[in-house]
Amino acid sequence: MCTVSWVHDGDGYQLFCNRDEKRTRAQATPPRIGTRDGVRFIAPADGDFGGSWIGANQFGVSVCLLNGNGSRAASHRSRGLLLLDLMTSHSVDDAAERASNNDLSVYAPFTIVALEPHRPAAVLEWDGVQLSVVLDGDRCVPLTSSSFDTREVCARRRLEFERLVQRLGKLDATVLNAFHYSVGQAPDAYSTFMQRPDARTVSFSRVKVSDAQIDFYYDGLESHALTITAHCSSHLCQ
Repeated sequence: MCTVSWVHDGDGYQLFCNRDEKRTRAQATPPRIGTRDGVRFIAPADGDFGGSWIGANQFGVSVCLLNGNGSRAASHRSRGLLLLDLMTSHSVDDAAERASNNDLSVYAPFTIVALEPHRPAAVLEWDGVQLSVVLDGDRCVPLTSSSFDTREVCARRRLEFERLVQRLGKLDATVLNAFHYSVGQAPDAYSTFMQRPDARTVSFSRVKVSDAQIDFYYDGLESHALTITAHCSSHLCQ
């Protein structure tokens, strides 16, 4: 369960994500710089299965995962582990190709957004049977998933998004930041910053990527907020 949005600005982009989880879910580990197959990346880690839901790598590629709104077919592997597999992608096209060549039958439905500077996002959606790839994914902002009253939750959050864009007269990082912390008229299951008796928004991530630098701001809500910065030169994070 998540809400994800993004905007292109300057020589890069900004990616925003609210992670909504059951209150019984283990607390995640804040983002750290790691290496996988020789590629450096920044990502938090899921407390239950060790995967992740958002990260950015040394090539300026970010990948973000939402649970799918399709049928809840039995899965044999955590979707967060697939995201880590994609964290070594050199480009949006590479991420889409790797997902397409993967055996997705072991995963429950999901939506993945892949971003890089100077081009539209790719949105990959697995419904448990078929993978669809949208290479002009910027038109999909914002994305929302919810296990509760899915259609109405998505509709209300989109209305709140449109209200903020209209009120501020533009779509930029300020609007998206306000959207992700918005509770609408009151914090409930339909709010972007969600509260339910059994679940809630457990973290907020804001990833800013440019040609020279990656800034990862993470608000774990129960833990201290932190920002991790990686300077990139010739595609090597330092």
